[in-house]
Amino acid sequence: MNFYKVMMVASGALLAAAGGTAIFSSIQNQKISSQESAATLNQPLKSESLAIPASTANSDTSNLAQAFGFSDPRELETAQQIRVLFTTAAYGKALTLIEQQLGNPAISPAFRSWLGFQLPVVLASDGWAAIATGDCEKAIESLRRAASMAKELNAPGPMQADIRRGLGFCLKKSGQPGGAEENLHEALKANAGDQESRILLADLYESDGRFSEAVQTLEEGSPSGEVAKRLEVMRRRAGEGDLQQVQRTPHFTISYRTGEHEALAAEAAQVLEGSLDEFVEKYGYKEPATPLEVILYPTEKFSWVLGGVPDWAEGIFDGRMRIPIRSRAGGGPGIIAQVLRHELVHALNSSMTGGRTLPPWLEEGLAQRIGEMPSGGAFPFPIKPAPFSLAADFGASYMTFSAAAAGSIYRQSLYLVMTLENMESDALRRVITGLSPNLGASADAVLTPVGGNFDRLHQVAAGWWKERRALAAR
Repeated sequence: MNFYKVMMVASGALLAAAGGTAIFSSIQNQKISSQESAATLNQPLKSESLAIPASTANSDTSNLAQAFGFSDPRELETAQQIRVLFTTAAYGKALTLIEQQLGNPAISPAFRSWLGFQLPVVLASDGWAAIATGDCEKAIESLRRAASMAKELNAPGPMQADIRRGLGFCLKKSGQPGGAEENLHEALKANAGDQESRILLADLYESDGRFSEAVQTLEEGSPSGEVAKRLEVMRRRAGEGDLQQVQRTPHFTISYRTGEHEALAAEAAQVLEGSLDEFVEKYGYKEPATPLEVILYPTEKFSWVLGGVPDWAEGIFDGRMRIPIRSRAGGGPGIIAQVLRHELVHALNSSMTGGRTLPPWLEEGLAQRIGEMPSGGAFPFPIKPAPFSLAADFGASYMTFSAAAAGSIYRQSLYLVMTLENMESDALRRVITGLSPNLGASADAVLTPVGGNFDRLHQVAAGWWKERRALAAR
């Protein structure tokens, strides 16, 4: 869900004016393994019903008196201050001012009533702003207060649904699935047409292995659009999920086919836990706050069950690490350790950034360098290397490339990361430890710990590529 793009639309003269809209959208990235391209999976999370005040300090305040019956100049001035604070996203200051005024016994009943209507709106906006920065702890606190007040005030259903959806999202992310489920049900009770909450609830059920409930939840939604696409894929996953059981480790839940892949699940657990320890110690990754989900699929079912995944995909991360069981070099089914490690890098990147999308070159370059070259080694130069791609190509979704072009852009993404590693001391660790939910999505932003200049990095890499300069992983 990128990532976390916030759009505020001013429409109406009152903070609680009908028709006002605040939209907060989240896109969670879907990443495919080393010989494939990265795609983007929209992870629905947006608020569509929070009201917005007038956007300038010079707006006429007389409508407040007309609508709510207060006209004291000091109250009108305070109301205008609250509106300006809201439109500039200074929600904490707006909350403080509202609560100060509510504690003043001298204000008029009409002004008190107006303040009471604004409080859940500002709290909800404060909660969604916290979600946008990955601070679910703060979001939960604000949204819980907003939910209680909105219910007491009998706020419009869509607004209550937005608040509950935000709560559901953050509670799931914080490892509280029971609370998440309860709030997503409340969201759908408040607004049965809230397809975003419906998809999140189905996703929650999938994590819990409750595929029939996930299918039923989606079946009760709109028969078209994103819900219909998810329903088709979920039905396929339900069929495979019914054949699976789960092995749990301190940091992973591994789903696998009962009676077929027990030994492979144990092997995967060992590889993943060992790799996690390595990545934390060597590169500065943080351990995930909640266990990462890993799902093992028979190769022949992999693309079909997931829907739309290229046949050449070796694995995929879409919020879950999805791994096909492939034949080992010596024959027989097996887990490919490099694929597990590659997808683990994607999962940890997502965990570090709160789900924000990294530039594709960095995402895939890190996954190859860290996941597939643990003992160092030289860059695998192709016999006939293609020209080095333009800088703009490294910022586009790799899903737009053909299989051959994707192979080339992946290889060059690795070359970019190895160039960075050879240009800057301890570069990978510095970049990784700098990842955070507040980090910008641009190439320069993610490179801030090492100077923040992607154009320079690209220029150096392109020059070295042309010279066929051999790069060694440190």
